[in-house]
Formats: sequence, structure tokens, C-alpha cells
Amino acid sequence: MKKTISFADLTHTGQLIASNTFPYGASLIAEYIQQEIPDYFESFVCKYPEDLSQYLDHVIPDLACFSNYSWNFSLAYEFCTRIKEHSPDTITIFGGPNFPISNEEQAEFLLDHPNIDFYIQFEGEQAMVSLLQELKACDWDCKRFKRTRTKLSNTHYRIDDTVIHGELGPRIAKLGDIPSPYLSGRCDKFFDGVLIPMLQTNRGCPFLCTFCTEGQSFYNKVNKYSRERIFRDLDYIAERVTVPDLYIVDSNFGMFKEDLEVCRYISDLQKTYGWPKYLHVSTGKNNKELVLEAASILDGAMSFSATIQTSDQQILKNIKRSNISLDQLIEAAKTAQGVGANSYSEVIMCLPGDTREKHVDSILALVDSDVNFVRMYQLMMLPGSEMSQKQTRNEYGMKTSYRVMPRNFGIYRFLEDTFSCGEVEEICISNATFSYQDYVACREFQLTIEMFYNGGIFRELMQLLNRKGLTTSSFIQAVHAHAVSHETLQGLYRGYVQETEGSLWSDKEEVKTLLTNPEQARRYVSEEAGNNELFKYRALGYFFHIDALHEVAFHIAAQLLKQHAQDDELTGQYLVELKSYSLLKKQGILDHGQSINEYFHFNFSELEEQDFKLDVDQVYCSEGLSFEFFQDEEQQTAIEGYLKQYGKSVTGLGRILLRSHIKTLYRRMKPARVAVQAERGPVSLPQQSVDNKAAVA
Repeated sequence: MKKTISFADLTHTGQLIASNTFPYGASLIAEYIQQEIPDYFESFVCKYPEDLSQYLDHVIPDLACFSNYSWNFSLAYEFCTRIKEHSPDTITIFGGPNFPISNEEQAEFLLDHPNIDFYIQFEGEQAMVSLLQELKACDWDCKRFKRTRTKLSNTHYRIDDTVIHGELGPRIAKLGDIPSPYLSGRCDKFFDGVLIPMLQTNRGCPFLCTFCTEGQSFYNKVNKYSRERIFRDLDYIAERVTVPDLYIVDSNFGMFKEDLEVCRYISDLQKTYGWPKYLHVSTGKNNKELVLEAASILDGAMSFSATIQTSDQQILKNIKRSNISLDQLIEAAKTAQGVGANSYSEVIMCLPGDTREKHVDSILALVDSDVNFVRMYQLMMLPGSEMSQKQTRNEYGMKTSYRVMPRNFGIYRFLEDTFSCGEVEEICISNATFSYQDYVACREFQLTIEMFYNGGIFRELMQLLNRKGLTTSSFIQAVHAHAVSHETLQGLYRGYVQETEGSLWSDKEEVKTLLTNPEQARRYVSEEAGNNELFKYRALGYFFHIDALHEVAFHIAAQLLKQHAQDDELTGQYLVELKSYSLLKKQGILDHGQSINEYFHFNFSELEEQDFKLDVDQVYCSEGLSFEFFQDEEQQTAIEGYLKQYGKSVTGLGRILLRSHIKTLYRRMKPARVAVQAERGPVSLPQQSVDNKAAVA
């Protein structure tokens, strides 16, 4: 009789699908086991906790395996605990990067979580097969095997009060030895119109960043799949997928010449299937010329990233990181803009040696580089990273707090019982050079970047200022000083800071216990608490206060132009019409299907063609021009897809802003069939609707 084995790479579903990607890693391991130990196991792979609950209604598996990430550990362990209580002989196995580095901390982890029988660290395929073969030899008696105290590669387990640590095993050099879970049909059920397919073309990372779980020597060598295998997987996915996205989960995609072949193949798929429209990757940290070539091949579908974490050289040294120069970054951002690629960079706050001034300077350097999106992260103390070790914490005087991880909570079922749980993350809120007051002030500044810079919301206005000799960073700083006290926006800033501070806990166990209370869990599910403050308040600003954002931005622009003697009459008229143009493009974009005509004295069609890099007098038209603003069928389809994936709650709207290249959803413009001429006045625009009362906050 076959043994039953389940693989759960779970996501929370309390508010929405928190991690809406295929369970790719778990599927690879299940496929490898099937190949190496054929016809012995009846396997089940799942993503949604609801699917696991239904499976457990009928089958309590002989072996229950769980993928462990920072966003799903509590959920996985709650299911694991209940399985163990119901069926003590079920063997439970965890694996994944959310695991400490040092033997001491690994032992502490396993002793604190006694319902985990085995933990597999690093690559899981060969280690899982070795473990299963040893257990089979012991007639599936877990206790009998543990009494042998056998050391297995990459495998750790507890026996009484002792932890047995396996030595590091060899990497899988020939990744083609792992069969494809796509070509076998194992992943077919995950093509559900919500989950995004994932694909790996290589494994490993040559860099040693201390904040990353792959910054360890084990991963330094990069091993690659064959092109043929990658292309077959891509064909299979393209024929079945119904979402516009694809994730390539390499650590440095675009850094190798082989990646260009993959991009060319994906480009052919785009021509045949119209997919993928968006390719999500972590692009190479070096070799930016190749990365940009990859982005150009895909005609804007692939975002270009040039992550710096900080622009300060001493901090980079502290975290074992090297960056491209800012000059290279500026040139790369311009090239990305030219091929229509969404460009972004990342900064992390409160790194060792960071200060308030250094963090703000890093952000402003990126703003002036013209990247389209600045992603600003809090420093998570990830188990499995060098940053989280006690030695690093002590060296830099790092103080931390705990918070409920946004979106990662819910109420779930095991057999006849329901339970609530959520994920808790540890973040750094101060260090020897960065006070808690600096932390709060920088978080407030980050909201200004989200509302007034990211996604190119005021790119046209910034192009005008740049042509008049003003920097984008000076505009952003002036906007921030004004926006925090603006009659409409000050409430957003106040609520944002209150939620930011209110989300921090000093005691991890206290907040974990809170989440097991169903009444408290419902507060999080209903969005009363536990939101990603940055994304929530960006969504509130963009979808419900975009007129106020325009009021502030254009007021500050006019002030700066006046201060620098650049406020002639024609420029003043242009500012008025540019504001109307910008609102017509961007307000209420999710309520699609309505076209609007408007009359202007400036040729905005020509300005769009030249990325607004023209002087005002070059596009002035005294007799006026009429334009129609609309969203085409492709845009409407994309919007409907995003609404299906994420919904219209404030949390969902924040996810849409994060996941989409929002510029591609802005209304398009063309000459109006019927000329419109009127005195300039208020423009009638569609109002954004929402599924959550928090929108009025």
C-alpha cells in the first residue's frame, strides 16, 4: 500500500491571497521524489489552506511536509501541530529559508517547536530522498530512526533534548536531474486565474549580502537549467495561464548571457499568446548592460531593477554589499525609460551605520536618478541571514520590535475545529546611529515618496521642472514640508504615523497570542488592524485624494518656478492645463469604460511622444486642440484581471499599485472626433469605488 505524503506551501487568505504564486519549490521536491522512489507515494501538493483542510477531512497523511517562509510559518506550524495531535505517528518535515544559521539557534528553534520531526535546510530534493530512504529502512518508525542519531546531509532533528545537525550536502550541479512539475501536469490545478506561475532558470547567488538568506557561501556557485527545459516549461505555461504575470525566481536574472536567450523566447511567446504582459524578476546586481538588453527585448514587460539598499559607502561595507555607481544608475534608468520598462530601486532603512540623513539622501539620490519606483523597506531580521545573528545585533546596537506581517493572518479549519493565526516579523527600529525618532520621521518621508513620486504619478510635472533647471529631489523635499500640514492630507499622514507606531510590539509571544484570539483575528481580517501602512495610505491617497495630491504638487511647482524666476505667463497657463491633463489620465482608473473629451492649448499628444521633454512654447497652440481620454480593451482586460486577483478593498488597491506598472493603466489619449471648446473649469471625472469603509480614513 502506498504511503501518503502531503506538501503544503501555504499562503494566508484572511484578507486576500497574501502570496499569490504557484507552490513551485514544493512541486519540484514532490516531482523529484516521484522520480527517485517511483510508485511508492501518493502525493498531494497545495497552496491554499482551505485545500489542505479539505484534504485532511479525508486523508491524514503518513508524512506531512511544509514549506517555511517568513510569511507562512505560523500557519504551517498550526496545521502541523493539529496533525500531530490527531495522528502522533504522522512524520512532519519542514524546509525552507526561514531557519537560523548557527547550530545554537537551530537547536533553540527545534526545541521550541517540538512538533517538527525533521528540518531540511538549503536544497531539499536530494536531502528529502535520503531522509525518506532512511525512514523506509526503519519501517517508517520515526522514533526508531532518531535513536540511531544518524547524520543526514542538510537535515536537522531533535532527539529528547539533543539536536542532531546534518552536515552540508553537495549542491545539485545538474538541475535537469529534477523533473519538471509543469510537464508532468502536477501544477495544472494551480492555473486558477489568481496564482502566478513561477519558473527558475538557475540556482545560486555570487553575492554575500548580510540581510539576505542567500548571502551564504552554500549558494555562491550558480547552477543552471538547460535552455530546452526552460523553453518547454514556458510553452506549457503559456498554453494554460490566465493571469498576465510570470515570476522568474532567479536571484540575478539578466546578469548572464543565457538569460538573453530566455528573454528572446519569452518575446516570441508574447507575440503568439499575448503573455506574459509583466515579468517579475530580481535583476542582476552587476552587468547592467545585459540587464538593460534583456529589458529591451521584452518591450517593457520586464521591470529593470538597480537595488542599492543605501548610497553610503560605509554602510555598504558593513553589510558586505557593492553597488553600481549613481552615474551608471542614472544612465540605466534613462535607458529603461526609453524601452518602456518599469524601473525601480530599493533602499532599506536602519541598516548598520545608517542615519536619518543617510537614508533620506539615498532616497533623494534615487529620485534624481529617474528610476520609476523607489521601494523602501524596513530591515527585517530574517532567520537564516547574517544580519539576524546576535553578534551583528550587538556590534551595531540594533533594537527591534515585532509587528503582525501585513495580510498574513486569517481564520482556518482543521477537521471540526477552527483556529486563527498570523505571522509576526521582527524589524529593526533603531541602532547606535539611528534613533527611534529618526525611524518615525523616515517612515513619514517614505509616504511622501509613495504618494508623490512612485509610479511616475507626477512625471510630466517633474519633466517641466527639470527643463527649468530644478531637481526632482528639491521638488520632493518641498512637497513633503507642505503635504504633512495640508488640510486634506494631514489626516492621512497622522493616521499613517499612528498606525505605524501602533503596529509595533515589544513582546513577540504577546502578539502571537493575540492572533490566536478569533475576535482579534477578525479585526485584522476586516482591515481594522494589521495593514501595510505604506501601501494602504498610498492607495488612499491615489484612489481617493488624487485631487489633493495634484493641488499640493502643482502649488509647490508654481512656488519653485516663481522662486527661480521661471514663472512666465505661458508656463502658468501650461501648469493649469497640465493639471487637468494629469487628472484626466489618472483619476478613477479602475472604473474603466468611460471616455472623456477635453480642450487644451498645448499639444499633449506631441508631448507624450517626446516624454514631455519639450519646452512649453514648442507645443503651444493658440487655436486649441481637443483630445479624447479613454482606456482600450487591453487595459480594461488587465484591470479586470487585477480586480479578480486582489479585489477593491483598500488592501487590494494597495496590492494593485504594487504589482502593476500603474502607468500602463493610465487613460490613453487621442484627438477627439468632435471638437470641444469651452472656458476652462472643473473637469468631470469618474469617482473610484471601494469595498471597505476605511477608504474615508
